[in-house]
Amino acid sequence: MAQFTFATCLPGLEPALKQEVVRARPELRFAYSRPGLVTFKSDAPISDDDAPGSPLARVWGQSIGPARSPGDAGHQLNMRGVERIHVFARSPDEPVDLEVWQNATAASVGAPTGPSMTGELVADVIVSPDEREPAWLGLHRADAEHARWPGGLVPADVPADAPSRAYAKIEEAIAWAELPVAAGQVALEIGCAPGGAMLALARRGLDVWGVDTGELAPVVRAESRAHHLQMKVGALRWEELPPRVDWLLVDVNLAPQVALHEVARLMPPLRERLRGAVITLKLNDDAVIAELPKLVERIHALGFADVRLRHLPSNRREICAVAR
Repeated sequence: MAQFTFATCLPGLEPALKQEVVRARPELRFAYSRPGLVTFKSDAPISDDDAPGSPLARVWGQSIGPARSPGDAGHQLNMRGVERIHVFARSPDEPVDLEVWQNATAASVGAPTGPSMTGELVADVIVSPDEREPAWLGLHRADAEHARWPGGLVPADVPADAPSRAYAKIEEAIAWAELPVAAGQVALEIGCAPGGAMLALARRGLDVWGVDTGELAPVVRAESRAHHLQMKVGALRWEELPPRVDWLLVDVNLAPQVALHEVARLMPPLRERLRGAVITLKLNDDAVIAELPKLVERIHALGFADVRLRHLPSNRREICAVAR
């Protein structure tokens, strides 16, 4: 008897997700899709600790099926040993009343809500923006490959004066990968304008150098820890770099292969003291999706032992690579 797995993603990325799963998990066959939700079937057993088949998946787990009401969800989950309840919207940008589902399901199952702890069995209750559609139920085992937050929505506290979503992207990357970013460290960002990530790091107490031909927002220019090298990355010389760099950020509007070529040129003076890198890979077309394994190999070749990919909440048609 076939078993099923599910994946949630940013609505619109379902085709890319399916393409990636076909490559990485050929034993899985497409079964069902709605905006932000895709399921696959397998002739082999699917466990609650099934490893994600794509970094484009915000949540990945064992699929249970539809639930017509909170009571139905509670009934289906009640005997499964659930230790945590995650109730979230299938399409995060659409208004959905989650309170009824969350309160009723948590009460019925007798499990808490909120971020999961390693090893917990988590029930995923995925609520449709259309009240006429059922919710979808799944299970996953909390571990390093599954984000701890409901819906995989890594939190980021973004102030009103943030000049771009890059502020949220770097905060999400730090939270998801648990990066030891600390005051007194030095960061270099390639492709920094208008300075969202620079502002986030400067306010954490880092000394931040940004490279971009574009202008920085006034709020970023006012930061004493923010330094702007207004030039193309291709024109940047080693002697213009700060004497030490702890964190490298790359978020340029270039094909990933071109962006990584520029990073490779800068690595020799950085490698000895660099703690890690946060690289945004632009998914400009389907060919880039197929190239993700090779892009990871290229990042390894830069001198990074550990490379992880994840589509973060503030990512659009792009993916975050964290390299340590």
